[in-house]
Amino acid sequence: MMIWSIAWKNLWRNRKRSLVVIVAVTIGIISGVLLVGIMEGWINQRLHDAIYNEVSHVQIHNKEYLKNEEIDLTIKNYDQLTNGIDSLKELAGRVNRTRIFAMANTPWANTGVIIYGVDPEKERQVTEIYKKIVPGGGRYPDKQSPADILISDKTAGLLKLKQYIITDGVIAKLKEERIRADILAKLEKHKDKRFRSPGDFREMLKQEFNKRELDKAGRLITEYALDYRLRNKIQVTFSDLRGTPVQGIFRVCGIYKTTNTGFDQTAVFVNAGELAKLYGGGEILNHEISILLKNIDDAGVVRDKLSRIADGNAVMTWKELAPDAALMHDFMIIYYFIFIGIIMLALAFGIINTMLMSILERTKELGMLMAIGMNRRRIFQMIMLETVFLTLVGAVAGMFSGWIITEILGKTGIHFSGWGEGFEAMGFAAKVYPVVSFGFFVFVTAMVVATAIISSLWPARKALRLNPLEALRTD
Repeated sequence: MMIWSIAWKNLWRNRKRSLVVIVAVTIGIISGVLLVGIMEGWINQRLHDAIYNEVSHVQIHNKEYLKNEEIDLTIKNYDQLTNGIDSLKELAGRVNRTRIFAMANTPWANTGVIIYGVDPEKERQVTEIYKKIVPGGGRYPDKQSPADILISDKTAGLLKLKQYIITDGVIAKLKEERIRADILAKLEKHKDKRFRSPGDFREMLKQEFNKRELDKAGRLITEYALDYRLRNKIQVTFSDLRGTPVQGIFRVCGIYKTTNTGFDQTAVFVNAGELAKLYGGGEILNHEISILLKNIDDAGVVRDKLSRIADGNAVMTWKELAPDAALMHDFMIIYYFIFIGIIMLALAFGIINTMLMSILERTKELGMLMAIGMNRRRIFQMIMLETVFLTLVGAVAGMFSGWIITEILGKTGIHFSGWGEGFEAMGFAAKVYPVVSFGFFVFVTAMVVATAIISSLWPARKALRLNPLEALRTD
């Protein structure tokens, strides 16, 4: 135990140098924890959104439908297949959907969409789209209003069903947010004026406000001024079972917004029964079965079970349907090694330099210890212990601080507002909630200790090569 005590005291003989290293290690570990926390938070959010908004755990389609996506290519042997699905012990829920490519039109614009004909109540059991209704964006469809259509914020913009208007209510909300009076005075000039597109509204803001004012209040002004044209009619056009173009009118009941702009741009939802009246045939067409499981790890097992009775249908897991989320999820351990590896290399470089400087300063002292017969092995151990102590103090401080910061940001989130549109175009949330697992801290601790031990070997061996007589003559 004496050598442990000596090593600890030696650590603080040059407080300034030791504190510089400790602070550097602490900052490095905090940065690593936060960086990994943001990455893991993004990956977890992307995976959750992909499964609960877009593809579920498993999907089934007619094999030919995946190639041509024609309206008559429905799921084969539907009854036998659904009986097999319902008997799965891994099953949490399933929904059947009609899936039709169509053109959506309003008096002001048009865009291509995929119409999902669904049972709204069953859809709630498998997806979380109903939780994604934007503030002031109406409601989720129900069976009491069969001619309703749910569209996304992105589609509303494309069809010019979102507008911006500065009202007394908007100004009152901004006052509650403590927006400066001079900013509100500039908005008063545009009160009750309607801006039909986000571009027109942004142009007005740029003309009225400088960059500093926009950074402070631009996001809130845009959020509160946004007004959706709910209950507006949308005309959809697609080909029926005979290939004849048919048209239908739906009223916008709600606006949703997920973290994936690509999904939002095309997906609209209507009641399956109402859609069936348009394409004819007397029955609801089943182009897609989405299956939600109790455990994500069972997706491969369930696919194999259902593939035996698929009979002309394709059974695909979330990894095949959302390969971007699957790739990031599977490679998370590699991200760990990359981030931590960079930090550990910098840490090792700092440790080696610090310990070499320490040995140079203590050359005479080490020579005296050798001259009086102190075991070289003990000197080796002492230097290694000094290195481990130096590193662990910074690492513990860094991990504790990183954990606190991550816990706080995990509740408040980090909003990358400046890059939000780009992130959402790739399927990632603009607001991320960092998360770090306990296993990560164990991994970092092991890596720090290993780095400290390995980094101490060279300085310790350097000390052992000292000649006691030459060391004693050192000034």
